[in-house]
Amino acid sequence: MAKDEGTKPCNDLTTIGINRISSLPDDIKAHILSFLSTKKAVQTCILSKKWHDAWAYFPVLKVSQYEFRDKDQTQCLDKFIRFVNGVWKNRKTSRLDIFECYCSGADRIGHFVEWLGHVAALMPRVIVFDVNITKHLDLSQSVFSSAYLENLKLRFNALGTIIKPESINLPSLKVLELVYVDLNDDLAQKLFWGCPALESLVLRWCDLGMSGITSDVLKTLNIDHCWLTRKMHISCPRLVSLFIRTVDINTDISLKNMTSLANADIMLHNYYYDRSILRSLSNATSVKLRGCHHSMKQLEKDIPNCRTFNNLKVLEIGKWDMTCNFDLIACFLKNSPYLQNLYLQLGIRGDDQDQGQPRQEAKRVLSKLEYVELVKISGGNKVNSNKLVKILRRHIKNIGHILIL
Repeated sequence: MAKDEGTKPCNDLTTIGINRISSLPDDIKAHILSFLSTKKAVQTCILSKKWHDAWAYFPVLKVSQYEFRDKDQTQCLDKFIRFVNGVWKNRKTSRLDIFECYCSGADRIGHFVEWLGHVAALMPRVIVFDVNITKHLDLSQSVFSSAYLENLKLRFNALGTIIKPESINLPSLKVLELVYVDLNDDLAQKLFWGCPALESLVLRWCDLGMSGITSDVLKTLNIDHCWLTRKMHISCPRLVSLFIRTVDINTDISLKNMTSLANADIMLHNYYYDRSILRSLSNATSVKLRGCHHSMKQLEKDIPNCRTFNNLKVLEIGKWDMTCNFDLIACFLKNSPYLQNLYLQLGIRGDDQDQGQPRQEAKRVLSKLEYVELVKISGGNKVNSNKLVKILRRHIKNIGHILIL
């Protein structure tokens, strides 16, 4: 068969494909590289001459030891360190916007800390430092005095990691995440004084030996699986979102000045906490409260001081036997005229009840909530779920949908 004159050889098609990639604008190349780790970005050098050192001008470094596979952990770590040192040596620009480092190997912590100090001196916008380290860590002071840093995440895996900056001056910092950090009053004071723009604070698996969190600018606070060694006061008038799940059951937390709080998710497994929880939730649109029978019974003491929850649309409560103790839910139903969704998670009866006869829900209902769009019940057996539905119908005139899981 005669060769079609309009048909180009295969190698020409390949050339066309390469030229299309090579001719991409620099901003498109940068966008492509932003989705890659630095190791993969370096590998783009084989695409064409125009991609040969494109990675070297890109202001993002994302390095991870876990991309270097080797049966020998020491050799794996050596490869990773050589690679990162080579990246520093061959970069063509001093500008750095984002730095992310994921690594382990406490015996090489000197390399990791040195990289972080070098990065901080380049005034990046984002730093994520996720390392396996020893309990005491001496970080470069430049990490805590960067004028342009907006997002700082220090994630360690040693319980109670100690960091002691001489001072903190991060005027642009908006997001701070600390994992496994020992946070005492001295460090907390430096943080809140030195980060005047801080809007989001995440504390995970931290030892919180501080007496309080006070901020006029904080909007999001997440305290997740932390140990509290003393009573802690939280006062944040601009706080919008609050998440609390502590480890110590004897934690004592008080909430003050929560006028802007819209979303609250609080685990009340402790028995002794300040009677300010419900009052602090008066303006919230979404509330999630979980705890045992004892903690919820303690919470009920604040019911007489409750305001009307005029903004509340979504309420989720669990985990205890609500068929025997409905007062807290009744309080919310009575004082939440615009409630739309109610989610109830039943606990296992017998694990969370007082000794003796459980208190029954009062038969007399003075007022009923007009309408709830959705009621979802989970975690209980069929008998208790149906019993709870009957109780709910005495407090709600109309229920749109009932879902029992």
